[in-house]
Amino acid sequence: MRESKALPLHEFPRPFQRAIKRLDTPRRGRRRYSEATIKSTVQGFGQYLRVVQKAGLPLELSSEGLGEFIDNLDVRNLKSSTRLSYLTAVQAVAKETDYPAAKRRIILEDCEIYRAEMLREVPEKVRNLAARPISLQDIAQKAVTLRDKARSAQSSNRRRTYYQRSAFLAMLSLLPLRISDANSLVVGEGIQRGDVGWSLKIVSQKTGYRHNGLLHHSLTAYFDDLLLFGHEGSWEMAYRQRIGTPLFGSECNEFLSCRTLAVGFKAVTGHSPHIVRTLVHDALADRGTYGTDLARVLCGHRSIQISQHYQVYAERYRAEKAQKLLGVIQQDVLSRSNLMVEKV
Repeated sequence: MRESKALPLHEFPRPFQRAIKRLDTPRRGRRRYSEATIKSTVQGFGQYLRVVQKAGLPLELSSEGLGEFIDNLDVRNLKSSTRLSYLTAVQAVAKETDYPAAKRRIILEDCEIYRAEMLREVPEKVRNLAARPISLQDIAQKAVTLRDKARSAQSSNRRRTYYQRSAFLAMLSLLPLRISDANSLVVGEGIQRGDVGWSLKIVSQKTGYRHNGLLHHSLTAYFDDLLLFGHEGSWEMAYRQRIGTPLFGSECNEFLSCRTLAVGFKAVTGHSPHIVRTLVHDALADRGTYGTDLARVLCGHRSIQISQHYQVYAERYRAEKAQKLLGVIQQDVLSRSNLMVEKV
């Protein structure tokens, strides 16, 4: 069996296990890390411990261990963003274990090097969007097409697949949830059906952001499809029978894997589901600060810095709008100038 690149949490020395525990139950005044962030931190720091273990060094934070780890990251075929995430994990644990501030600054300096390299790289999503342009409207239209296919499908399995894919695309075109959050939706709990439509009430697994409210009426038909799957009948009865089961589930009411949803989305659009978060930010870019704030709320981002990471064409859209405004101003000024000349 191939050895894991990361030391598992139960093999961490006790002080580091306690540090990870504190990330989940922080002291007063310190923010609580999300489950996904803690998992990422365990993975990144586990890689550090595996490297120092192979180098024959003690399983502790040290200048020698950090040097070995950075050398290891540099020789591996990793994106700068991945290197940065691993080293940031080491920095987080170092802070929790009261590693000397002067030595932590050295870690931060290396983080900044990786961050600068990351900013110089052309993100894969930018290349993909350039090769296969797509918009939220395109995704919504593909949801309509899949729903039509589901109605005419002869096979019950294929009909079920089309209905699930169409509902997933329709939802992401309006509500850019993370795929892990979308896949964990349970009927009657995180997502509920009422007389006026469907409503959402979940907490993001990654950021802890609370999504809470009535969903757009255009999604009602798509989510009702996941109750009836083309069969005649009342949604009320089907809904009562489905309470406590996954919204996106198998015939045995087991959760579909995130990979199943992602593969279905990519088969139709040519992109991973995560692209909708970028499309939302870009689509609302020309709305100014209001649009940026709205995109941040829809995506469940807690900071402006994270929101900016998802923008690909937003700056171009803002520049185009600014140029149009300047053109209108210039045209108005020139028109008034010509009138003054004519009067003279």
